Amino acid sequence: MVREAAINLYLAITKVIFNLFRSLPVQEKTVMIASFGDNIQYVLDEVHARTSSKIVLLKDSRCNYAFRNADDRNTIRFVPVNIPGSIRGLYHLATARHIFVDNYQVVLASCDFREGQTCVQLWHADGAVKLFGFKDKATIERTPSAQKRFKQVYENFHKVVVSSDDMGWIFEEAFDISHENLLKTGMPRTDFFYNEDKMQRAADKLHRQLPHLAGRQVILYAPTFREGRFKVDELRLNIRNLKKGLSEDHHLLLKLHPAVTSGGRWDDDFVTDVSHGFDIFELLAITDILVTDYSSIPFEFAILGRPMIFYPYDLEEYVSTRGIWFDYETFVPGPVVYHSSEMIDVIRREAFRLEKVLLFDETWNKYADGRSTEKLITRLYKDAAPR
Repeated sequence: MVREAAINLYLAITKVIFNLFRSLPVQEKTVMIASFGDNIQYVLDEVHARTSSKIVLLKDSRCNYAFRNADDRNTIRFVPVNIPGSIRGLYHLATARHIFVDNYQVVLASCDFREGQTCVQLWHADGAVKLFGFKDKATIERTPSAQKRFKQVYENFHKVVVSSDDMGWIFEEAFDISHENLLKTGMPRTDFFYNEDKMQRAADKLHRQLPHLAGRQVILYAPTFREGRFKVDELRLNIRNLKKGLSEDHHLLLKLHPAVTSGGRWDDDFVTDVSHGFDIFELLAITDILVTDYSSIPFEFAILGRPMIFYPYDLEEYVSTRGIWFDYETFVPGPVVYHSSEMIDVIRREAFRLEKVLLFDETWNKYADGRSTEKLITRLYKDAAPR
């Protein structure tokens, strides 16, 4: 109740401030509220290169992304405790022609955008396994006040960018939006996987940083964040068995969720912890086999047509507490294993079901073609210079 009251007070204050600025003219300006950064970065680069729009970057409390081409004078730490930054951010939100967000942003509940303003949701995933939005089991149990707030935020997503019709359907269900809200241009960050030069530069960079990977197959283990587990001291994956069965010609990279602190020590001649200081998409450039569970990473990794293994060690619990969109074992594009011995067997036999990966890519990356950012900006900005 205290948290709910604090949020409502914050929104009441921001609504008053936003409405004061709302009387000012809308400017040729683009505001981006970033939690994650990668999709925002692609859009920022394209807007900078092809339009005359002024760019203002608002970084929320979750954003640690080091942006390129961002003007320091117009990069604002947009958090409630930074009162001057919050007021400046609200001014820019009230007067910008285009607004981009890459996450749920509670401040949108106090923003009454005008005609001529467009708010675009660049969700931080190309696809979805776990439920979110109004379908999230935790959301369903929230108070009527919270439900109303969620609705106000989702109604401000004038456009939601998608790479597929299937993800479009998920957004319609999760945000209670109409099909007309969808922008079928493909997610901006998928452009990376179609750009051979960028992929090669990423691979060269990582091989310089991790020279011990030379001559070995790279397995990337990227487990999903579990609610309340902000520190991980041990893994449910049996590293000792994997090392015994695969260390001769494989190396395991461990990439924990950015919100998780690694409390264990796993680095040795078979495992390298790349949880911090490494970009997940650069890591995918050198990944030969992806191992994950409920993450959205497979949706983009499928573009490369490489093997995936799914290790949902807590599937029954996860389905009952968090919920997923599909029947897991038939949905994922690769073998599902529950023990390290099964994983070793799949890798040794190369029983990866790559035909399923290709079909998965065709379905979930239907509108991604390496030109997603270009198509998005062309659709939204009337004055966008031709490529």
